[in-house]
Amino acid sequence: MDEIEAMGSVFFARRRRLAERIRVFGITLTQFYLIQLARRRGAISPSAAAAELSCDRPTATLVAQKCISRGWLVRKRSASDRRSSRLVLSGEGEELLDRIEAAKLFALASLGDPLDVLDVEERSVFRSALEKIESRAKELFGLSDH
Repeated sequence: MDEIEAMGSVFFARRRRLAERIRVFGITLTQFYLIQLARRRGAISPSAAAAELSCDRPTATLVAQKCISRGWLVRKRSASDRRSSRLVLSGEGEELLDRIEAAKLFALASLGDPLDVLDVEERSVFRSALEKIESRAKELFGLSDH
């Protein structure tokens, strides 16, 4: 396994763990990320949501439709362009996010920190290396800041 595969393995293992933990709230991890994104942005277009969630537009649309049907998001038509719409967090979505955050599912203390095997200096060196890798990945793959 090369270094990129190792980073992916850690990422996906953590993501699986988060998905298992959040399931008790009746929501998938991708749905959670979408409604969290709507909270941060105030409103977001489906295309921007797809880019931020690193998925294609049809997948983001399906996730958004599920969130709308569950009452967590509402779709608002643009006043200037009737063809476009924005996703906005509803009161129910806000309450769900508050309940999930109160449960501290994402806290390293309860989730586990795979970097806890590094001392302070090693962690600093690792962080610097990751920043270089991220910068290079942006150059190579056109990644954007989210």
